[in-house]
Amino acid sequence: MPRLGSSKLYIIVSSVTIIVLTGAFVLGLMSANKMRDIISEQFNQQQLTIAQGVASDISDKFNFLKNELHTLNLSPSVQYLEVSWPNRLQITMASVKKFGTMEIGLIEARRQKIYRLNAKGHDQVAAAAVGQIECLRWASDRANQNKFFLKRVGANFPSLSRQNPYLLIGLPTYQVSLDESHPVASGEFVGCLYFLVDPSRLTKMYCQDIRSGQTGYAWVIDQQGNFLYHPEAGFIGKSAFEVREQRAPKISFAKINRIQKEKMLAGSEGCSWYWSGWHRGIVKKMKKFIAYAPIPLEGDNTRLVWSVAVVAPQTEVAGAVHGVYVRQFLLQGVVILIILLGGGVIIYYESRWSAALEQEVQRKTAALKQSTEELAKSEKLYKSLVESAEDAIINVDDEGKIISINRYGVKLFGYTPQGIIGKSIYEVFPGRAGRGIHHQIDEVFASHSGRRTTLQVVLGGKEYYFNLNFTPIRENHEIMSVLIIAHDITSSKKMEEQLYHTEKLASLGQLAAGVAHEINNPLAIILGFTDMLLEKAEADSQEHRILKTIERQGNNCKKIVENLMTFARTPEKVQYHTDINRNVAMVMEVVQNTLLTKKVKYHLQLAEGLPLVRGDAAQLQQVFLNLVTNAVNAMPQGGDLTITTGLNSTGDRVRIIFADTGEGIKQENLHKIYDPFFTTRKVGEGTGLGLSVSYAIVTKFDGTIECQSRTREEAGDQSGTTFTITLPVASPTDQELTTEDIYVSQDSDH
Repeated sequence: MPRLGSSKLYIIVSSVTIIVLTGAFVLGLMSANKMRDIISEQFNQQQLTIAQGVASDISDKFNFLKNELHTLNLSPSVQYLEVSWPNRLQITMASVKKFGTMEIGLIEARRQKIYRLNAKGHDQVAAAAVGQIECLRWASDRANQNKFFLKRVGANFPSLSRQNPYLLIGLPTYQVSLDESHPVASGEFVGCLYFLVDPSRLTKMYCQDIRSGQTGYAWVIDQQGNFLYHPEAGFIGKSAFEVREQRAPKISFAKINRIQKEKMLAGSEGCSWYWSGWHRGIVKKMKKFIAYAPIPLEGDNTRLVWSVAVVAPQTEVAGAVHGVYVRQFLLQGVVILIILLGGGVIIYYESRWSAALEQEVQRKTAALKQSTEELAKSEKLYKSLVESAEDAIINVDDEGKIISINRYGVKLFGYTPQGIIGKSIYEVFPGRAGRGIHHQIDEVFASHSGRRTTLQVVLGGKEYYFNLNFTPIRENHEIMSVLIIAHDITSSKKMEEQLYHTEKLASLGQLAAGVAHEINNPLAIILGFTDMLLEKAEADSQEHRILKTIERQGNNCKKIVENLMTFARTPEKVQYHTDINRNVAMVMEVVQNTLLTKKVKYHLQLAEGLPLVRGDAAQLQQVFLNLVTNAVNAMPQGGDLTITTGLNSTGDRVRIIFADTGEGIKQENLHKIYDPFFTTRKVGEGTGLGLSVSYAIVTKFDGTIECQSRTREEAGDQSGTTFTITLPVASPTDQELTTEDIYVSQDSDH
């Protein structure tokens, strides 16, 4: 068999080598392109997460503005246009100005005037042709009461002359609230209360600091496709479909225009790319990645959809893959050249290539190790943030089973970290709350979008209110699980209930004043004539006994009227400063004989050196006397009454505690004890105004009053009621206005 010549063998080997290397070159090119596509997709998904976060923040602040407008609309100062209306608008402006609110106003229909306050604090009353204002016509329809009007307005609105329109949020105003000057609500239509919000300021607040990669940024367009925010200040207020072409007419912007029209203006979210002509000072044609998310603004007359986009040039990810496949191509070219120069040269250069490859492996290994350490550090930081959060963060699957949960959630639900994993939502959130949460999880999987809700939950016998945020966790466009963030809003809910209770007391106070005034005059006549007839009737006669009964019942009515007048007078804002220990001592001097006859032992634990507190001595003594009287009535067989005073942990409030060993208050009655006329005593033994008056007095001086109680059925011999009052410490400069030496009377019925 003939042997191949060395030249032919060289050609064959070289040819085969070239073919193999060419195939490797092609495969390397394909793998590099695939790697670039994967990194690009991941980068765009990160941009989408940023866009969703910005959209959620802007939408939340829009809802916050609606809530502030609704709260302002309930103010009597606004409904009746009292002289204090500018002050009330100033209060609201202080909380909404930073979110782009430029003007708060009321378009008054009957007088055809606009009462407004701008962001600089200047108020103005101006006449206007209000009949031509669309929001007023809409608000005058009673079917739209308590509904929100939403529209972009510009020079067509009476107070505006600017080219870029504001966002008007309007709410119909009716005279439905009560105050001292308006004890009866007329229900008449007043006009339209509105906020004028600068969309550019609102969106800039959340977009200006956005960075995607090293140079990426965010921009926002409205429902007409006009820029609300863009890093290029000259773009704001202009059409996103036109301004780019005006700046770079040689570049086709068809793709981004199609994305804006078919996706962003339609309220969709997603990722894509487009051609641009500049980026942060670099002027040239370049490919950019874009991720976009909708910003829904809900009104009852219309629904506006803005869209936020996060963009970055392709070079943000190209550098990650460029170095790898360039080095690969150069290496393959060198190998081909070495093969063509001869077998001996191949061995020489092959050894050098091996050494270079080893160094490259070591460098890559070091880089990989560094990346792994950075990733581990990032995961540790993320886990630390999640574990340190003061919210319960729960990850559940499509069956509602818990995949993971942070430390706060484990502690809140009373499980161990290992014991709660795998539990169903029904087990963690009992009853109707569990069913509601599971329904929200099903909705997230079905709609592929997040959800928000507020639920009342009972955990360990304690009532909680949670604001729940449900966010889908995606992998390859499929929802793998749902992240639940449960924020405890129990304290804010209690503040809302306390505000409601205070407003109810104020309304009832006005009613009580009117009733007491109307009853007082005929009652005085009845008692006067009764006294005259008693002087004429014989002492032991039937007529004398009947008249004494009339006098006794009349005096009972007189006591009720006096309590009603006291209840009506308490909202007066008068500020005094007094010594708590001295007031407690004076009250106990008055009641100590009563306590002795009722077999009640009292114990005083008064802290020395307490600072003065804000409050009127006479009124606070009335509160203390009411609580002591209630304690005595709760211990018909005798018992112990302990009164303790002292500072709280922060030293800015004085605490007064009244603790008895009486029969206690049933749990179903605890939330009603401050209601006027509510009493558990027999008919004729009490008016039910004592705690209502006490509550009004304490809250008038910025104090608090709380009650804890256990009945004999619940605690046996450990039953009893504890009232805790806290009052703010008086400032040193005001302590000269102290009220002392107030006489305590026990004549009135508490």
